[in-house]
Amino acid sequence: MLKLPLVTFVVTSYNYEKYILKTLESIKAQTYKNFEIIVVDDCSSDNSCEIIEDFISDNQDLKITLIKNETNQGQLASMIRGLENAKGQFISFIDSDDILLPEYAQSHIRVHMETSAAFTSCQIVEIGENDEVHTLNSNACPHCDNLDSLFASEKINFKLLKHKRFGGWYWSPNSSAMFRKASIELICNYKNTHKWKICPDKFLFNFANLIGGSAIIFKPLIGYRRHKNNAGNCSLVTGDKRLHSDYITKVNIQNNLKIRPETIKFLWEERNKIGIRNTVKLISTVLLSYIF
Repeated sequence: MLKLPLVTFVVTSYNYEKYILKTLESIKAQTYKNFEIIVVDDCSSDNSCEIIEDFISDNQDLKITLIKNETNQGQLASMIRGLENAKGQFISFIDSDDILLPEYAQSHIRVHMETSAAFTSCQIVEIGENDEVHTLNSNACPHCDNLDSLFASEKINFKLLKHKRFGGWYWSPNSSAMFRKASIELICNYKNTHKWKICPDKFLFNFANLIGGSAIIFKPLIGYRRHKNNAGNCSLVTGDKRLHSDYITKVNIQNNLKIRPETIKFLWEERNKIGIRNTVKLISTVLLSYIF
């Protein structure tokens, strides 16, 4: 008998006691029910772990695991640890301050069934600290009622991005994506995780797109939270100018400077697994299409 693929939600947690419960509840509310949750807590100093443990105790029907890092490792290391323990064929790395809309997993899986892309990335709704919606990057406000079944006739609009320049940014932030596990398992061998303690999606998304391409889903499926403590910290009053703050500019410059050498080094280290011919091809793509 055919079975729907298992989705693993890897939730990376660090001192977000104010938001983590809402994140977990939004995963629980998914219309697509074949999933597991792995929470990797990166040595939080607040009550995050207690909140997570209470959620596990109250939801024993869910497949959910809490992994605690003994020391603070950074977000990419936590993501990789979750990936190493994942049983799902599809993986989403969820920030513990974001909220998934109910049809998140269903929509991603639906698109994955129509393409062999390494990952899909949806549009987002920007929300504030108290869940109020500030901006949509879609003309249609998302709704949660009368959802189509997974394989209904109505199409989900998406676009393949297989030939974009390496080092650019074409996707929504971290929680927006769902990866084919087979496309990113190699990343478990990456050792320099300390270089991506924040904004690891820059490295991971570009690497996965290099390996197998990606698809953009033209539908907002997550509430991406803007607040004073997240990596995208900005003023919601200033509109798009928030993306050009000194902090964000500095982080982008640092990431752009290191993404090419880090990717080339990692590809060469894994040449025996990738194959020499494929390795040379991938490295050539990085060198020839890199943009600052």
